[in-house]
Amino acid sequence: MLQPIGHMIITVASTASTNNYASRQIAVNEIQEGTVFLAYEQTAGRGQLTNRWESKPGQNLTFSIFLQPSFLELYRQFMLSKAISLGIVSFLRKYVEGVKIKWPNDIYIEDSKICGILIENSVMKGVINQTIIGIGLNVNQCRFYSDAPNPVSLKMKTGTDYNLDVVLAGLLRETDLFYKKLEGGQYDELDHAFLQSLYRINEWHDYEDMDHRYTGKIIGVNAIGQLQVQEKDGPLHEYHFKEVAYL
Repeated sequence: MLQPIGHMIITVASTASTNNYASRQIAVNEIQEGTVFLAYEQTAGRGQLTNRWESKPGQNLTFSIFLQPSFLELYRQFMLSKAISLGIVSFLRKYVEGVKIKWPNDIYIEDSKICGILIENSVMKGVINQTIIGIGLNVNQCRFYSDAPNPVSLKMKTGTDYNLDVVLAGLLRETDLFYKKLEGGQYDELDHAFLQSLYRINEWHDYEDMDHRYTGKIIGVNAIGQLQVQEKDGPLHEYHFKEVAYL
């Protein structure tokens, strides 16, 4: 990628979903890689599967990044999630402690969710020819009204009111840094940093899958992005998204 992430920022006052908006723009215009689509208000922000993202207008960041990671082998596509998550973690750690990645790609501060990521890949001839990465970061909002169980914002943790333009610029710089590591094939470094940042890594907690409830510990994520949970006095389980619940 010649230009850094965020070299071009396209803003829109209101849209249902920045990922949907980005997809429409990419379909009809010549959009450069690294372009960011930023919405002041996102009325129907999407999370994983049927999840929704709540964001009060003008208080948080809701945006999507357009990338073309054709250098990344298809079987390594979860590495993209790792790189983007680590960029956000690196940025947030400049302001607050306890920042972790809750598999597959939520960002937590302690046990509360501050950021959600939605990655939508387009594959052509066995190559990821384009990716749209939707990011919702809670910045200044202090009251949440949805049924999301544990939202938190940067302001709630620090007591500081933040300039959204400054936060966005810093976040994009860190994201670009980690994307460059991915582009450069620094997979071992990214793998290590991801494991070090993984929520509940090597801690005993309760989990529930479609078969049973048990005590286990997260020991890692495999090459295709499945969560690995070692059951106490039991087998190693490997899960795709939504196949296991954190209790």
